[in-house]
Amino acid sequence: MVEFALILIPLLILVVGIIQFGIALNYWLDMNRLSNQGARWAIVNAYPGCTDTDSSGCGTSLQRYIACQRLPGALKPTVDISFPSGGSNKFGDPVQVKVTSPFTFRAIMKLGTITLSARTTMRIERDASRYSAGSFTPTTCP
Repeated sequence: MVEFALILIPLLILVVGIIQFGIALNYWLDMNRLSNQGARWAIVNAYPGCTDTDSSGCGTSLQRYIACQRLPGALKPTVDISFPSGGSNKFGDPVQVKVTSPFTFRAIMKLGTITLSARTTMRIERDASRYSAGSFTPTTCP
């Protein structure tokens, strides 16, 4: 009984640490999916809510649309779209979508905060006219 009592606390800390690492890994994978989808929408110059059939313009920016996609409630991602080749947004030039979010390890004790980051770069297939470079951090999403 005494040996079990001595090993219980380190064992619980180890198990909770493994669980927290798994949660952080899952969030990072979600952010990678989001940056990939955002880059794909950027290279074809169309995203849900802003397509070729829209005559009134887009209802929301691409950055906002990406940031407000369904993610775990703990993440409030910042989405940054940039054109690494000197700001050119023409056919064949690269567009980069970067998604970052702080993640706090909420184990038995607060161990600290790290920044999770995902970045995707693709070549533009249609000139970018429906979005521009810039960052967006959501405060609320619909």
